Amino acid sequence: MKLPLEDTFISWSIAPSRMDELWSAGWWYLGPIFFRRAFIEWGGRLAPLQHLRVDLARSQFSESQRKVLRRNRDLRVVFQTPVIDDERRELFDRHKERFIEGIPRGLEDFLGPMPATNPVPTREVAVYDGERLIAMSYLAVGHGSVASLYCSFEPSEKRRSLGIFTLLCELEWAKRQGCRYHYPGYALLEPSPMDYKKTLEGLEVYDWGRAWKHFPRVTKRPAPLNAS
Repeated sequence: MKLPLEDTFISWSIAPSRMDELWSAGWWYLGPIFFRRAFIEWGGRLAPLQHLRVDLARSQFSESQRKVLRRNRDLRVVFQTPVIDDERRELFDRHKERFIEGIPRGLEDFLGPMPATNPVPTREVAVYDGERLIAMSYLAVGHGSVASLYCSFEPSEKRRSLGIFTLLCELEWAKRQGCRYHYPGYALLEPSPMDYKKTLEGLEVYDWGRAWKHFPRVTKRPAPLNAS
């Protein structure tokens, strides 16, 4: 079944400036598959999607987000060329056990076989506790924009809020690179576990086929995790 406002194409290489244009028009990608859609099958029905971005000129961290940064200041964060190896696959598999709906299959589904360069150059945000990798997220890099593709973290380190932590690290890095926008991805119109993306300051939401609009940040606690 084709969902309302669903477009797709396949490409193994997209120029950074073109990727900025695609993100701005509501497009996303998994490996070489590019798509944009206004609805997703969720809980046995069609649920409206919200495509979000952060205007980095207006981005600032809340007190709770600064607490997350302070809580994890003992960790080592490395921005590096991404690789897909056994250590990362095992962390991905442990992390996905938290999901009930929308369970991801493998890391390659999100990144493709050559994430360092294709279809868009990507950076890995690797978080280490000593020598142990406890979180990783992947940031696609356009010309003046970046997009957060996926994050995995050690389930036993839940108290650290590592999903939020890697997102904040991405925002800081994007600002240092002089980027204008950070795209944290989709969220649902209704309350969901994806609402952590809505807690960012400087948010905008895409009015499908029209324009980007200011989106006031959500301050309440996200719903319990039961999907991606």
